[in-house]
Amino acid sequence: MIKGSTSGIIYMVIQEGADSQKMKIPDIKICGLMTERDVRLIHKYEIEYAGIVLFCKNSSRNNSPDRAWRLAALLGRNVKKTAVCVSPTLDQVEMIEHMGFDILQIHGAVSKEVLDRCRLPVFRAYNLGSENELQIEEHENIAGYVLDGALPGSGKVFDWSRAGSFDRRGKKLILAGGLTADNVKEGIMQVSPDIVDVSSYVEKKNAPGKDEEKIRRFAETVRKEKVKRKRLNALEIS
Repeated sequence: MIKGSTSGIIYMVIQEGADSQKMKIPDIKICGLMTERDVRLIHKYEIEYAGIVLFCKNSSRNNSPDRAWRLAALLGRNVKKTAVCVSPTLDQVEMIEHMGFDILQIHGAVSKEVLDRCRLPVFRAYNLGSENELQIEEHENIAGYVLDGALPGSGKVFDWSRAGSFDRRGKKLILAGGLTADNVKEGIMQVSPDIVDVSSYVEKKNAPGKDEEKIRRFAETVRKEKVKRKRLNALEIS
């Protein structure tokens, strides 16, 4: 135990349990925003990343360009605004760049030309639904890798043991696919991601938009260890 005194407060570095020692506290990304209320919940719970789906006509979470632009503007500067697309064209990428997004998340196929000409950092998404070896792309514009289930947005968990030895190549690692307040801690411990990405779990059951109580539970679960460490590192001795 190491002690030092500042204004009557004793700061202590305390040996925590083995689980806490190896558990990295990631940022949170909530994907699939569709309403202005969703944006307000992002701000209320201080979520670091927000995903907005567009140019994906087969997705129930798809937004028109006009609505995506409006939601991105409402998110403001303190949230990392992520445009989520499947195999975007150059024209679509250029439109996204002018909407004020901070990151482009790409599922499906992507050409080298799109990666070369994209002016936003790219989160490249991969689906781990089979035992086939992942063919990881390397490109200077790729800022992170999203590891997701077999079908994006399905809410299905993949085998996290496949991600434990994933070579992130110095990029951010984003864990997605079937995360809930009940399993996210285990996912963090197994994969040690930089960001945990949730969508299906925090949605309302019978209406568009996100469920506030589920967002609260998810955020509290992810951040519980961070709060615990702050309390342990600053104990006031009366």
